[in-house]
Amino acid sequence: MTNPPYATGPEPQPQHAPGAPSFQYRPHDPYGTFAAGQPTGPVLPPAPTFWQRWGILPLEGRPKQVTWMLQLLWVYFAAAVLLTVVSLAFSALLASFLDSAAGIVLTLVFSAIVLAAVIVLIWAVARERLGRFGFQDPRAVFYIGLGLLGLNAVCGFIGVVKVPFAIVQLLAVLCVLGLVFSKPVAAWLRLPGNQSAKNEEPQAGPDDHVFPGYQPPPPQWRDAAPQPGLAPPPAAGGHQPPAQPGPRAANPGWPQPPQ
Repeated sequence: MTNPPYATGPEPQPQHAPGAPSFQYRPHDPYGTFAAGQPTGPVLPPAPTFWQRWGILPLEGRPKQVTWMLQLLWVYFAAAVLLTVVSLAFSALLASFLDSAAGIVLTLVFSAIVLAAVIVLIWAVARERLGRFGFQDPRAVFYIGLGLLGLNAVCGFIGVVKVPFAIVQLLAVLCVLGLVFSKPVAAWLRLPGNQSAKNEEPQAGPDDHVFPGYQPPPPQWRDAAPQPGLAPPPAAGGHQPPAQPGPRAANPGWPQPPQ
């Protein structure tokens, strides 16, 4: 026997069927444990780490060729930092003999330009923002950046101390340039973030005319008489009357009125 509709007593609790889906998410906890009898739910994948976001470690969804490019650029960056330290030490030694700090200033300026170029290239590749530079072809960013880095590597062969660092830098530049022309990287370059906004074709807007497809008559002066056989444009919601024939031309054989 069931209770009447207005009977007093505790409110009946809804019964959950065993195994019913739940919407209580536990993000970033793939190894979480759940107590017995508690509702379970899907677990979101963990967020990428710092090393994965910047290409030092592989990232799921990123082509491995792009990861290799980022790792090679980081190798170039490390070699450039070590070369900067060695160059500053050598410039400081020369400055003590020549009593001039011009070599230290030039080393700092040129090294800052090279390191900034490497960081910008790593940022554009890791964040998929090659389209921010506005080039029609995203590979132009690699042409310019790798050209500057390659020139810096070639100039390193002048000094004996710089030769090992220059070899590492030149090999890194050549490997990155070869990976740019691989098929996975070519497909990756077609992503929206790597394409310039100039490549997007403007979409045509809808036809906002009252009568779509209607061709208005040519403009006329207000004092001019309406052309025969040409009807005015129809009004909104009205009916266009049929065209009226013009006046019949006079017979050239009849007598003409005096001028």
